[in-house]
Amino acid sequence: MILEIYKSWIIVLVLHECVHLFFITLFRGEIDKVVIGNLFFFNIKKVAISPIIVNCSVSFEEGKNWNLFKKTLVIMMPAVVNIIMGMLVGYDLIFVKIFSIFIGISSILPIPYLQTDGYLMFKEVQQVFRAKKLK
Repeated sequence: MILEIYKSWIIVLVLHECVHLFFITLFRGEIDKVVIGNLFFFNIKKVAISPIIVNCSVSFEEGKNWNLFKKTLVIMMPAVVNIIMGMLVGYDLIFVKIFSIFIGISSILPIPYLQTDGYLMFKEVQQVFRAKKLK
C-alpha cells in the first residue's frame, strides 16, 4: 500500500515536469537542469535523480521570441494536465487521481515560499505590466 502511494506520487510529479519539458522544447527554450528528488543525486548530463522523491523542478532559459502566451503555456499547462488527468483517471488508480488533482490545484496557487507555478506566473504577469507601464 505504501509503495502504491509512493509510486503514484512519483508518476504524477514526473508527468508534471514532462509537460514543462514538452512545452520548453516545443518553443525552443534551453533546458538548464531537471531535478527529480530531494537528497543525494545521481547526475546524468542535465538531469539529477534522487532515490527519495518528494518534489521535482525544471530550470530553463526562455527562447528568443517568447511572449506571455508561450510563458503561460510552459508554466501553467502542467497544472491543467494534472487536473484533467485527475478527472479522467479511473478509481482503480485512486492515488494517481488524488495526487493529480492535488498537485494541479496546489501548482496554480501563487505561494511565494514554495515557488509554485502560480507564483512564477504571477511574477511574469507582473513583469509584463511593469514593462508596459514604463513605456
